[in-house]
Amino acid sequence: VIESAKDEVVKAVVTLDGTDYRVVIRKNEERNFDTSCEYPDPGHPLCLPKVIVFLQLLKMYGSYYFDTIRNWDKEKNKLLEMYGFSLEDDLKGKFEFTYKEGKPFLRLLDTTIKRISPQDAGRTKPKEVVMPTAANTVELPALVPENIEPPAQRLGVVFNFNHGSYPGFAIDAISGEGNDAGTAYISKVEKLDLAKFVNLELYNENDKQLIAPLRKMQESEITKYLNRNSPFSGIWENIIHHEEDDLPEETKALMVEYLHPKLKKLFADIAESAFVFQLGEKKSFKTDNLKNIGIVTDLIVPYFRVEQGGKDYTVECWVKLNGQHVQITDNDISSSVLFFHNENLYLWDKPEDVMLVDKFLTKGKMTITKSNWQEQLRSFVLPLTKQYNVEFSGSLISEVKDGDPEKRVLLQEKGDYLVFQPLFSYKGFETKPGGKDQLIIPDGDRVLAVHRDKEKETVFLNKLEALHSNFIRPDGAEQLALKGTDVLKNNWFFLFIDAMKDLKVPVYGFEALKNFRFNTAKPQTKIHLRSNTDWFDARVDIVFGDQKVTIADVKKALANRQQFVQLNDGTLGILPEEWIKKYSLLFRVGEGKQNQLKLSKYHMSVIDELHDNRSEEELVIKLEEKYDTLRGFNKISEIPVPEHLKSILRPYQEHGFYWLNYLQEIGWGGILADDMGLGKTVQTLTFLNYYLRKNGKLNAL
Repeated sequence: VIESAKDEVVKAVVTLDGTDYRVVIRKNEERNFDTSCEYPDPGHPLCLPKVIVFLQLLKMYGSYYFDTIRNWDKEKNKLLEMYGFSLEDDLKGKFEFTYKEGKPFLRLLDTTIKRISPQDAGRTKPKEVVMPTAANTVELPALVPENIEPPAQRLGVVFNFNHGSYPGFAIDAISGEGNDAGTAYISKVEKLDLAKFVNLELYNENDKQLIAPLRKMQESEITKYLNRNSPFSGIWENIIHHEEDDLPEETKALMVEYLHPKLKKLFADIAESAFVFQLGEKKSFKTDNLKNIGIVTDLIVPYFRVEQGGKDYTVECWVKLNGQHVQITDNDISSSVLFFHNENLYLWDKPEDVMLVDKFLTKGKMTITKSNWQEQLRSFVLPLTKQYNVEFSGSLISEVKDGDPEKRVLLQEKGDYLVFQPLFSYKGFETKPGGKDQLIIPDGDRVLAVHRDKEKETVFLNKLEALHSNFIRPDGAEQLALKGTDVLKNNWFFLFIDAMKDLKVPVYGFEALKNFRFNTAKPQTKIHLRSNTDWFDARVDIVFGDQKVTIADVKKALANRQQFVQLNDGTLGILPEEWIKKYSLLFRVGEGKQNQLKLSKYHMSVIDELHDNRSEEELVIKLEEKYDTLRGFNKISEIPVPEHLKSILRPYQEHGFYWLNYLQEIGWGGILADDMGLGKTVQTLTFLNYYLRKNGKLNAL
């Protein structure tokens, strides 16, 4: 925060890591800087807070900032002496001071004030004597000269084409007094050094806004960008370049990448300005050589004409300007970045246009021999037709109408989204939705213009979009995107695959996916249940197509709340929500790792649910009679107590006898527990006696 700035002294406070550091910078009589700060940095003469303040002042006000806050009273008084005034006088409406390159200049506002002779310039102006007025004196208003509006300084933009090196022009700023209508300069103009301080107070708001973008388009800023991004990063500034040297295409592309968006904005800002000029090639920079030009904000696009002349083929580059067809060689400047014609300046639509036009800048056309024609047709001319209008002569083209386009869907990844890109194929050549109505494809030395059936393309795109309500179109593109969570939810991915199969539309791109590399097969599940003494063994087979999944894989996915398992071929097997609802409890309560699960008899409810929801395709349950007995259980049967024991057993002991018999029937073991002396032994002996009488033999320990 700048606290004060006067008399060439700046006081500021810089906050770093919650601590305030006070910085004082003063420009001394030797025109050097004295600095002070409490920041601990003995290893450097300029600590971090000092550097921050210096950079802020330089960026905001320019390199002459300290001159603008210098005490110029002595110099100002000398300027005022020429009119018989000093700083002690009331100067309002009479004079004002402006600064150029940090130095004060006096501007006269009241034109009735005249300069005095040099011999009187140093004399002190006599004080005015105020005479007392009588009571009956009529007070007359003082005659005050009418204030005259200060001369209006206007900022102008000059496209300087007297610049040999790429991109073939520089952009300069000029300043001068404009007329009242704001349509022309009425004085000589001055070229501004944008690397130095520019007093913005001289200009209106629109002109002020131009300074920053104009600075960004200076050669020094372009060099900085190249120094950061070119293959010669860090040493570009040290390479000596001559104007006649042609730069590599990569370097030109970087320069266009930097300049094009800034030129686009500048064109919009200055389109209505009357202060836009061009300086022609080999012209010196003076007011008389500056010519007014118009700025056209409608971006232009090149188009091409292909003809056969004799044995060779030619590709000519043209552009359409206000309905007029103009060859690229009619550009009045030797720059591929801009197009200047009939005193109007145009800008190409895209940076790619600039790089393409650059190939045609010298001759306006490209000649291709017959022996190279087919190769150039496929590698250069046909790719042009996808982005630009290419007109073929009648001898080179024939038109056909194809039937239904072959439809495909390409899957791609973009962050958390799965992108569905529809593609349409005509005679083996693919195209995306939108674009041109014709598809140009090779046919030997000639080409075919295939008319696309865009109506059918749109119908398919709408059908695809209707498959999910959360589809979005990134940046308005003719493709659809869906978040990964929505892809997995409610078995949607399988519904999509089935829908494409019904429409006979192939889906591809799975192999290039990383986060969404789904296996299109549904999980096939077979469970074989076998009973043991007091638990069930379950053999579980889960396959996705030809890929098997272990119990451990499923348990891990369920524990992590994932709806997919990693398969051995690198794809992801999707566990549909219905499958998870049906089998998740089985895998949570069962113990096992490979394909065997062990379930306790206390998990009978899980077995019951599987049995009730069993499917012949997915589930095979093989149980012994015991399972059916368990499923039909309502109560323990009360079997007859042996006659000789009826009088001995008490009612609760009879129920213990019934329970032991029930365990024997279902094949389960059990523990008969009760307090000491309550007849556990007699209950057991009663059951053994019953078993012996029923079966005729008994093996007991």
